[in-house]
Amino acid sequence: MTEDFWQNLLEDGEELLWTGRPKPRISIRNFQLLGPFVGAAGTVIAGGLLLTYNSLPVSQSVVLAVVIALVVLSLVKGLNRWAELTRTRYALTTHRALFFRLQKGETRVKAFSRSAETKPDVKPTNPPSVFFIRQERGDNPAIAGHLGFEYIEGSDSLCTLMATAYKGAKQ
Repeated sequence: MTEDFWQNLLEDGEELLWTGRPKPRISIRNFQLLGPFVGAAGTVIAGGLLLTYNSLPVSQSVVLAVVIALVVLSLVKGLNRWAELTRTRYALTTHRALFFRLQKGETRVKAFSRSAETKPDVKPTNPPSVFFIRQERGDNPAIAGHLGFEYIEGSDSLCTLMATAYKGAKQ
């Protein structure tokens, strides 16, 4: 995404402070991303053992079909998550945090006012993830989600932008 793209989305008096995108690396720290792939490998191993030592009254073709279905489901889940991250872009402005996802020829945009910003919570993913927006559910305000920018390089510089006062902040 070019600088012109971001400038076209800014409101009057709003300045672009930071842009980024997820860049996850293969790492044990990123187990939530690797989990489906590890699960697929575990399913293959368990299925192989079950087929080898099968004393169940179920035919081997049924066991094999279940194993294949579970492996495919696990791999699809993992690949969808990685693809989703590659199509995501983030921006922090003086007024908003912007989340973009490129999907099938369209851009989905979510914007959150910086008034919803909380103290940054840095998760030790590789690279780090910074969660800093509290979003309450409309149907149940007691349930809140913590949103932020996942797997971003330069999380230290991003956190310093959030720790400082921003335009429109209540003093």
